[in-house]
Amino acid sequence: MSDLTDPSPVPIKMITAQIHGAGRYRSARTVADLAGMLISDDWPNKAGDPIFQRALVVCLTALTDQSGGDRARKAFIAAARTAGIALLPEDAPDLIGSRMSKAPRHRTGNRLPDLHHPR
Repeated sequence: MSDLTDPSPVPIKMITAQIHGAGRYRSARTVADLAGMLISDDWPNKAGDPIFQRALVVCLTALTDQSGGDRARKAFIAAARTAGIALLPEDAPDLIGSRMSKAPRHRTGNRLPDLHHPR
């Protein structure tokens, strides 16, 4: 086991969470980054949330054991979903789809001119 006073980074597949408000994101590349987001003042609904508590325990265990980055990332995702936090890249298709469905659509009957074959 490792000493938590000087943990080596436990890498994860990068994930970005919207925990600072609409349009403001914070990215994580290590388990320490995930744990930092979980214990930050910006994380909603910590008290009494067993999914949050599990995510924190899994992250701290991964830091202590210097392994388990994938498990910590999955536990973090579960906690974020419970707290209503948007995640990238996981939620990107949903976020893009909702923006696209709200975007005005312009239809014209005119075709663009064919620049390769002038008339």
